[in-house]
Amino acid sequence: MPDDRKELIAAAAGRLLLRRDGKKLTVTDIVNECHITRQTFYYHFEDIFSLLKWTLDQEAMCMFGKYDLVSQRRDAVDFALDYISSNHDILHNIVHSIGRSELSRYFYNDIYEPIHKLVCEAVKKHSVTAEDSYQVFLSRFLTEAIAGILLDCIERDMGDRKKLAEYIAATITGAILGSLGVSK
Repeated sequence: MPDDRKELIAAAAGRLLLRRDGKKLTVTDIVNECHITRQTFYYHFEDIFSLLKWTLDQEAMCMFGKYDLVSQRRDAVDFALDYISSNHDILHNIVHSIGRSELSRYFYNDIYEPIHKLVCEAVKKHSVTAEDSYQVFLSRFLTEAIAGILLDCIERDMGDRKKLAEYIAATITGAILGSLGVSK
C-alpha cells in the first residue's frame, strides 16, 4: 500500500508538472491534486525534491548506475539522452519547479559512483599511479561536466543526439586517459 500511495502522489506531481509551464510545484498543489493530506505527503516524502528523486529513480532506474561504464559507456550515454528526449517536457518543468541546482544534485548523485568506478578501473588497467584524492577530483570534475551537459539538453535543444552521445563518450574516455597520462 505505501508504494501505491507513493505512485499516486508521483502521478499527481507528474500531471501538475506537465501543466505547469514553468510555475513552481508546491506540496499544496500536489495534495490538492491527489486529495490527500499534507501529513500523508510528508509520511511518504521528505520534500518535493525527494518526491521527484523517487519518481526519477522509478522511471530512469538510475541513468548511469545500471551500466558498467567500463564496457557500456556509450550505452549509458545513449540511455541518458534517450530518457531526456522522451521526458523532455516534464524534466524541463522540473528544472523550473525545483531549480537547475537541485536537478543537478540528482544527476550528480546518480553519475558520480559509476564515473569514479571507471576512473579507478582505468588506473588499475593501465597500471598508473594516481593519488586517491586525484581520482576523486577527476571523478567529481567529470561528473559535474556530464551533469551540466545533461541539464543543457533539458533546457535547450540537444541538437544532433547521435553526435552528442559520441562526444560525451569520447570525452569521458579521453579525459580520464589523458588526465592519468595514458596514451591511447
